[in-house]
Amino acid sequence: MPLVVKHTLRHPSGRVSYRRTYPPELRPFVPEQRRELKVSLGAESEPGFLSRYEAAASQYDNDISKARKRHTGAFDVLDAPEIAFLAKRFEVGVLQWDENARWTSDDHAAKVSAWLDWELDDFRRWRGEGDLAAIEDRWGDEARKLVTERGLVLSPAASEDAIGELCKELNDTALRVAPVLTARLRGEAIASPPQPAPPPRGPDRSLSAPGARLPLLALYDAYAAANVGMTAGVRIEWRQYIEKLVHFLGHDDASRITADDVQRWRDQLLDETTRKGTRRSPVTVRDKYMTALRVTLGYAVEERQLRENVAAQVKVRQPKAVTTRERSFTIEEAQTILAAALQPAPTRMSPEHARARRWVPWLCAYTGARVGEIAQLRGEDVSDVEGVPCIRITPDAGNVKTRAFRLVPLHAHLIETGFLDVVRAVGSGPLFFDPKRQRVAADGNRHVKKVGERLAAWVRQDLGIADPRIAPNHAWRHLFKSLSHGAMEERVADALQGHAPSTTGRGYGNVPIAARAAAIQRFPRFDIKGAAGSPLGAARGDAVAPDGQNP
Repeated sequence: MPLVVKHTLRHPSGRVSYRRTYPPELRPFVPEQRRELKVSLGAESEPGFLSRYEAAASQYDNDISKARKRHTGAFDVLDAPEIAFLAKRFEVGVLQWDENARWTSDDHAAKVSAWLDWELDDFRRWRGEGDLAAIEDRWGDEARKLVTERGLVLSPAASEDAIGELCKELNDTALRVAPVLTARLRGEAIASPPQPAPPPRGPDRSLSAPGARLPLLALYDAYAAANVGMTAGVRIEWRQYIEKLVHFLGHDDASRITADDVQRWRDQLLDETTRKGTRRSPVTVRDKYMTALRVTLGYAVEERQLRENVAAQVKVRQPKAVTTRERSFTIEEAQTILAAALQPAPTRMSPEHARARRWVPWLCAYTGARVGEIAQLRGEDVSDVEGVPCIRITPDAGNVKTRAFRLVPLHAHLIETGFLDVVRAVGSGPLFFDPKRQRVAADGNRHVKKVGERLAAWVRQDLGIADPRIAPNHAWRHLFKSLSHGAMEERVADALQGHAPSTTGRGYGNVPIAARAAAIQRFPRFDIKGAAGSPLGAARGDAVAPDGQNP
């Protein structure tokens, strides 16, 4: 009779895998933003099955623990007591390894002698010269491993500086360990010390003086400045939420905020009527307003400016949404938009706006990219890679959610309808907006956002695809994923759309351009029909004028 274990999936082959989904609110904070943890356990009859199961369950629990800290902003502190503890743990580990290995490895003494001869002088020189870069290069991986094993989750704002301090301590530890190893090589019996006791966790170490005023807006600005991954748009948007809290409280002192204050603010946000005449969504309150406050106060805790994050435990309840349709366009809706995009634009519309209306929907339909990623596309981002016409979605052009570039081969339908001719005619620079039209010089005032807003309004108002259950731009991304299932492997679709791999194994290596191109060409064509039922000219590959309009 098979074992009964939770969170497993039994395959027809007899093999078993650990499958457990992460809570939706924590998925952005788990490794690679995965939806679930998948680990192959092998067959139940194979030795070590239960050990592999327990390791997978432990990994899940560890992922959840760390994700909750990232989600709430309740980061751990890598301060002087913690650094001293980790360095001592490293020292004990080295000495215990040496004590055990000398009896089990024939060449252990030679290895230790070589290490003392080759690296010890470097450790001394780096310390004497203050060469932090060399020290971090040598000890960085070991430092991060110790932090991970300890279960610490560090704030992105301060983690690199803290890791640098730990690397310096590890370098000094190696210098302290060397004489012991040398004495043991001479035959001296020196016992390894016991494992050190960990320092207490909690907010009572190296706090600033109690009662000091801590300006909330200045605190947020410090957090935003330290968070290099934050986009300009998010930085400006979140500051507005903090300003709204200051107005609600009647003061700008983070040290005076209580959990009751946060709860009262939450309740007011949920009860307010927005400019659209509806109540504010609990999702908006939770993921925008509360998140902005949590990470700001969490930063203050991590910087030893506050004792606790009073927003960490304030919850926003969200009733489970009723789903009555798919989140993607239907084929009929997609055909309506793509056919309308082929029609001549109004004569007073700017050339770049006309190009956006003509090409952004088609590019989204055949690439599965986010509308903002396409809206910021530049002429130089379209080129041949290994003989394959591709677009390069890159942070060099603007905001990319994953902060990583990716290459997406162009579908033959896009090439036949003249997209490459348009790119050649425009040349370098943005294809779908004119930076010179920007009225306000601000990082958050992005034309790409306007491109998406105009297209969304056109789809809803002019084309009548106004179903509130779908997003008029993002629905292309869902449709691409749906249609990709019969055309390509999931890993290839993920690579094209910039989705995190579903398993750790799938994250190794890259999907070659040839494989991406073959998958894109298998992606089904959209059959665009005219009002009379005949294919439109541009869909047949007829000539397209350089401005993207049919001649």
